[in-house]
Amino acid sequence: MARTQQQRREETIARLLDASIDTIVEVGYARASAAVIAKRAQVSDGALFRHFPTMGDFMAATAREVMRRQLELFTKRVAEIPAEESVLEAALMVLRDITANPTNAVMYELLIAARTDEKLTATLRDVLAEYAAKINEIASTVPGSDGFPPDVFATVVATLTNAFDGAAIVRAVLPQPELEERRVALLATLLEGGLRG
Repeated sequence: MARTQQQRREETIARLLDASIDTIVEVGYARASAAVIAKRAQVSDGALFRHFPTMGDFMAATAREVMRRQLELFTKRVAEIPAEESVLEAALMVLRDITANPTNAVMYELLIAARTDEKLTATLRDVLAEYAAKINEIASTVPGSDGFPPDVFATVVATLTNAFDGAAIVRAVLPQPELEERRVALLATLLEGGLRG
């Protein structure tokens, strides 16, 4: 059965996004040019710009795809937490592992590049706001999350995410495996104290 034009379009976009993520993971944002990404996706340079008017639009789509994958993975991993485990501690370990995976490194690359690139900053601002809202939405489904007052919950989630993001960035240069388990245990203790207090 022949593929429709819409199917071909979706397949090309999926290949471009996969290639963008893989390229940024492998060589970093600074060397992830349209030509390098298109070659990796096995499409012409022009194909990228037929689907995305600018590189900024393409990087926003890349960030959204990273966001989708990370949120899907977090949701799946939290759902797999055995009933006999401490959900809070297990969810923190899931968050730690997901922030440390190569796909999340793409977000770090984009955010660092946006620090000095006004166009990329503008492009990512909305994507990041959307990401934060979805992280909060998914985090609110973790058992025990309803123990936090709603006005505190977003701050707790952002603080945890930022802590693990920072640790993931540092880990590449200064691995500290002796801190990994203790960090999770400490955060779980602090959070449980906050729930009881």
